[in-house]
Amino acid sequence: MHISFTPFTKKIFLNYTLLILVVFTMFFINFFPPAYYKVMYGVFFSLIFINAALVVKKNRKQVVVTAVIIVVLELLSSLLDMKLLNWSSKIINIVFFVFIVFNFIIMIARSKTVTANVILESINGYLLLGLVFALMIAVAMLYDPNSFRFPESILKPGSGYNFYNYIYYSLVTLSTLGYGDIVPVLPYTKSLATITSITGQLYIAIIIAMLVGKYSAQVSKNK
Repeated sequence: MHISFTPFTKKIFLNYTLLILVVFTMFFINFFPPAYYKVMYGVFFSLIFINAALVVKKNRKQVVVTAVIIVVLELLSSLLDMKLLNWSSKIINIVFFVFIVFNFIIMIARSKTVTANVILESINGYLLLGLVFALMIAVAMLYDPNSFRFPESILKPGSGYNFYNYIYYSLVTLSTLGYGDIVPVLPYTKSLATITSITGQLYIAIIIAMLVGKYSAQVSKNK
């Protein structure tokens, strides 16, 4: 039995897969024993890189090649545990995810109607923003382990197994919920927290405005 995908159904499939991978990485890995965190984050981040690259329309082959290089770099940084390599890897990850988020925004802006795929792109873009800021926090912690004040009850800040706390803080700040259990201490980390919260609000405002505008035009056209 041969199953063929049209470009549209293939794109929806890729966006659904990306959503599942990102949601599992951000919300469910921490249900497993801490000993598995590092390996699981490595595996799922690799899958996210490849899947996100496949979603991109323009220069897809180059983006996929870049994603593969990033996966290899991540593997090397994990095996060699060199500070400079860890820094380089995370900064490249940030640039890659920012590029993907901008691509989602452009695709949403260019879409003529509001479809399931457009909604998936908007959700994936928001969640990937959360990963971007979590990676920025990881870079800050590599630079100075005292850049954020963590509760004493959690793992030592700067630990490779502590990334789930960076994701938690990133999403709490991105949504402007702000529990206050993790606090930025240094001036540049306070600026990062401010940028995170403002970006989260701007993303939601811009994307919702675009979706509502397109849906209204769609309804008016069909009357």
